[in-house]
Amino acid sequence: MATIHLPLPEKVKVNRSQLRQSQSKILRLAKGRTIIEVPGWTEEDGKYVVDKRYFDDLLRKLRATTETLEITADPKLFGQIVRAARTLDQDARGRKLHSFAEAFGEE
Repeated sequence: MATIHLPLPEKVKVNRSQLRQSQSKILRLAKGRTIIEVPGWTEEDGKYVVDKRYFDDLLRKLRATTETLEITADPKLFGQIVRAARTLDQDARGRKLHSFAEAFGEE
């Protein structure tokens, strides 16, 4: 089973006045896993500045994890997958499987 590698982000904490004074310099720090944390008056008021690629990758991994959980939570579907997996290697070697194009037609 494949695992999702999700490294923890590296946080750089700056206050609001630092962000205002050196905005472009601080925003350049938000690359890859490095995120900028701007605390607020309360915990709910705090903000993160995140690299777009890192954020998109997090969303993709979250969706994949959610889909996996939905499949495993459905006993009927999960049972069908497990039963099919038992003969998958045999079927592939015996050429009993069809390509996507053969099964659904080429578009």
